Amino acid sequence: MSSIELSGDTLIIEGEEIAVQRRKMPLKDVRLDPSNPRIHHAVKKVSSDGNISQEELQKLIFELPGVPELFKSIRDNGGLLEPIFVRPDGLIIEGNCRAASYLRLHGIKKTDPRWASIPAAFVPEISERQIAILQGQYHVAGKNKWLAYEKAGHLHTMKTVLRMDEKEIAKVLGMRESDVLRDLKAYETMTEKLLPKVKNGNGLDKWSFVQELFKRKDLEEYRANPKNVDEFVSLVVKNKLKQGTDVRKLAKVLEHPSAVKVLRKDNIEKAMSVVGKADPTAESSALRKLKQTTTLLQRLPQKELQRLRDTEKSRLILQDLFTAVKGVAKAAGVKLS
Repeated sequence: MSSIELSGDTLIIEGEEIAVQRRKMPLKDVRLDPSNPRIHHAVKKVSSDGNISQEELQKLIFELPGVPELFKSIRDNGGLLEPIFVRPDGLIIEGNCRAASYLRLHGIKKTDPRWASIPAAFVPEISERQIAILQGQYHVAGKNKWLAYEKAGHLHTMKTVLRMDEKEIAKVLGMRESDVLRDLKAYETMTEKLLPKVKNGNGLDKWSFVQELFKRKDLEEYRANPKNVDEFVSLVVKNKLKQGTDVRKLAKVLEHPSAVKVLRKDNIEKAMSVVGKADPTAESSALRKLKQTTTLLQRLPQKELQRLRDTEKSRLILQDLFTAVKGVAKAAGVKLS
């Protein structure tokens, strides 16, 4: 259940009522927030101390996925569907992207009164914890979700800055505690180990690799060893793993020492070729299905055997399978005894 609700002139967070004043705020009195979780990483790339102008901040926000589309939606609608939330000093609590869109529209059409002020929920008093929950409810648990890395970064802020434990975070955001813990570990690996090694670009395209590492049960034992995590980061940075889905193949490679050597020297595809020689089903979904069919037939329940005895249509399925196996064996030059 959501722990936040905006009703009339009251904002309710974790059962506490917070006074809200709905108003139209002049754009000159509104400030974009550079510490917002969604743009925090981008700001750090530009300025290590977070000192950045509002103009630069607006530009960074417009480079975020989905913001140009939001701009067009606001422009075509003639305004906002939901207000932004603002502190007494004009700093935006929630709604950076909407405010940036208004600022751009005002810059384009300075004489248009629609873009000179913005609908706002003015919040005289609110704690940092309440702000984090408000943002989390909108963008981690809500329908207007941030990207996966941004969401994980918000969870990390809630833990490290606000000193909330995984159970608290899960409760206020309506998440499973195990998912919170997984995302926190993935985020720490991304920020502390991987991003510092990335030479070109911002490195955020590598998030899917790290997320897969911490999602997969078949890599649970592997990632428990910090040395393995370090090696994984090296494989990603050196493009030994080409895309996030390649991480799904890693458990198979780890079963074969010779394939691991090839992975370290070349890449995941060549390593999987080595695995394929030892286990043909590793690279072939067709062979996997054939093996599964074989296992199924070897363990066919008595009820299914009786169905084959009793009905002609059931027997036809088995006969067609037999015919197909003979045809494939002949085409492949496989002798059936």
